[in-house]
Amino acid sequence: MMAMELLDDTRRQLRDRVRQMPADGDVRLRTRRLRSMLEEMGVHCDDSAGLQDVDAVLLTSARGTEALIAARLDDQGRHRTYARLVARLLVGEMHPPIDAKIEYPAAHLTWSRQEREEDAMVIGLAGALVDGRLDAAPRPLYEDVPKLTLAFTPRTAARSTLGGLHQWSVLWYKRSNLYRRWRRQRTVSHAIERICFVLDPIPEDVFAR
Repeated sequence: MMAMELLDDTRRQLRDRVRQMPADGDVRLRTRRLRSMLEEMGVHCDDSAGLQDVDAVLLTSARGTEALIAARLDDQGRHRTYARLVARLLVGEMHPPIDAKIEYPAAHLTWSRQEREEDAMVIGLAGALVDGRLDAAPRPLYEDVPKLTLAFTPRTAARSTLGGLHQWSVLWYKRSNLYRRWRRQRTVSHAIERICFVLDPIPEDVFAR
């Protein structure tokens, strides 16, 4: 139970850090930011692993969480891999007392629908991190959003409607390649931002203070 609580706490902190992370700089600087962010969350990162068939392995156990990254990766590959590790911690499920997640160089076939959907979300969110465009991924993947609940006032009804839209977006994001491609378009991202503002004009940060 304690391990799960630590993972949940890491996820909450990562959400805050990811939203505040600058998107400028060259690929090495952006990789260092991702690595520093993971290490500040208690994830030990090792860039010297002799991995050949996979890009990284994320391990969690009673000793903590460790990320092994293949030494053979070039700068671009290392940046993409760190982005996937961050995305994995944000949206993936790690099961204590011990678990491992493997990041492959290409799409990995699996019979498990849950694993396929998790991989799809990880790849999509990692792409948004690499591009410096978090808005290209559904907001529930990286921040708290309104929930679909019973509503008794116009204000709560609007927020509940927005919660339902977010829920729908995540559902299709993990199941549809077409939706993920559509969601990456800037015009779509901007339209969704406008809808979020109309239904919930007060920023989420205000409620968190």
